Amino acid sequence: MPIDKEQFLKQFVKQALDERISLFLGAGGSCDAGYPNWADLFAPFARDLGTPINESTDYYRLAQYYSNSFGPGELRKRINERINRNNFESQLLEELIDIGFTNVWTTNFDNAIELNYQKRDILTNKVFRDSDFSNIDINKRINIFKMNGDVTNLEGIMATQSDYEKYADTHRIMLMFFKRELISSTFLFIGYSFTDHLVLDCLSEITRYLGYSATYHYTIMKNNPKDPYFKHFVEDIEQRYHIRVLLVDDYKEIQIILNELNSRIRSKRVFVSGAFSSFTSEIEEYSHNLSRNLASSLLENDYRIVNGIGRRFGTHLIGYANEYLAKQGVKDIEKHLIVKPFVGNTQAAAEEKYRSRKKVIGQCGTAIFVFGEMSENSSATKSGVMEEFEIACEQHKTIIPIAYPGMVSEIIWEKVKGELTRYPYLEGRIDLLTSVQSPEFLSQIIIHILDSVQESM
Repeated sequence: MPIDKEQFLKQFVKQALDERISLFLGAGGSCDAGYPNWADLFAPFARDLGTPINESTDYYRLAQYYSNSFGPGELRKRINERINRNNFESQLLEELIDIGFTNVWTTNFDNAIELNYQKRDILTNKVFRDSDFSNIDINKRINIFKMNGDVTNLEGIMATQSDYEKYADTHRIMLMFFKRELISSTFLFIGYSFTDHLVLDCLSEITRYLGYSATYHYTIMKNNPKDPYFKHFVEDIEQRYHIRVLLVDDYKEIQIILNELNSRIRSKRVFVSGAFSSFTSEIEEYSHNLSRNLASSLLENDYRIVNGIGRRFGTHLIGYANEYLAKQGVKDIEKHLIVKPFVGNTQAAAEEKYRSRKKVIGQCGTAIFVFGEMSENSSATKSGVMEEFEIACEQHKTIIPIAYPGMVSEIIWEKVKGELTRYPYLEGRIDLLTSVQSPEFLSQIIIHILDSVQESM
């Protein structure tokens, strides 16, 4: 039976934080950017052939009939006219990119998804031929696997029944990689109708071999209560293909759900801002104790730590986080501790640091502020901690300041306390967020605040 929204969000957030997620984008996923779905794409061909299009239409076979009647060149020319466009802006694709998929798979010919990545300055690697696999970089770029080919290579697109029948021979490596990823990663299928036998055959093969141990994947699709077979269709793709289905009443709900999914993913990432350069035994000892307790508390409660390696405090925090994860036997440390250094002293470097801070903080839900040294040559307004606070405020993040005497974090704490109605999650707690409290107690209070924000989402 279909899952509800809360089940989907809880289950997929966990997979996303473990970075074991892949996107499968069907034709419906590009509609938001103005591209046609399969029915619209092939409607002119059906009219030329004098045949109708309905839910049972086999588009590979329809394309084959058109190719037989008008020639393969004319078929590809007509496809190119419909999908070779410059428009690619899509709020739906923006939300999907924010989720942070490791890889993207699609049966679409168009370039909407890669153009949206390009707009974000995110490097991608497009793979649509078996020969392209020799150049893929699994770890450094988002790989976009285009199973049916790409509009830039019309001769190689897979559109007809004849193309489909040869697929196992012409795309042997593509199928091998796809099956491997269906086993090792959790897919979210968006805009996909589950009528394409190319994908269903791969899913079926895996469930036949692995049975109940096969990975479950997810899809969000529009409910169709008027179709007497729809309920059975949903049950079938869950039981035979291990696809958990979240039903919506309107396509517009999909983007809203993805936005909520992104919010929940961000809420589990905590940006910790803090730095100091003066060396006194008092601040050094406090930094060590706070770092140790804060790192272990956040990680123990399944939060991810994000840090820019602020002077002294940043290295303490990262060191204790690594120590905790090592003791827990965690091997993929980078999934739990995300280090994004902000370095450089020139004006150009300062501008780059600002852009980097905006990007990194934007991927988090909460920002914790501690220390931030002020000296004769460094005012609070020039402090990196203060700049990070201002960015976090602009982005409406959950703000948790820890006041330390004579430090930027004390100024931030006073600002927040003076406008406490903007930070309702700190009511009754703000006076506890000072260095007067023990690091153990502070860490407990911070976890309570984070958990209360989670519960209110």
